Amino acid sequence: MASLIRLKKEVENSSGYTTKFTFTGANEAHLLAKEIGEAGIGVILTPSRPFPGTWESRRILPGPPLIEHSAISVLHANGVKVGLGVEEQWDARNLRFAIGWAALEANGRLTKADALALGSINLEVLLGLEMENSDLVATKGGGIVDFEGKVVAIISTTQGK
Repeated sequence: MASLIRLKKEVENSSGYTTKFTFTGANEAHLLAKEIGEAGIGVILTPSRPFPGTWESRRILPGPPLIEHSAISVLHANGVKVGLGVEEQWDARNLRFAIGWAALEANGRLTKADALALGSINLEVLLGLEMENSDLVATKGGGIVDFEGKVVAIISTTQGK
């Protein structure tokens, strides 16, 4: 990641144009959060709650209750646009729970709008999607990121429903 940050700066300085970078996976992005934020690079964390399953992922930031900050809160505090990714297609249905966990682990450092953006508008921006999204999701018994909330209706202009 450090090499890519330097490369981005070199290209932008020599060409005069701004380039867009997004790191995905990025379980160790918290180590370079300040530099990533200064470079204007976004991060899609995959998985949203890292686990040191391999040797390469040994330097994760485990978050509460082991330490006060999560990777999301550290990146957000440094001005990095963060999105939550999924490893498998079936895991997309659990994204709202991942957003809820991220909000809980941030200990109030993320607003509700910031938390919702992790799985919606931030991903669109990080992936360069240029379409207007005006979908409406109605829940019952709680909000979209509350564990008690149940989705009861969706109005989607992109799906024609």
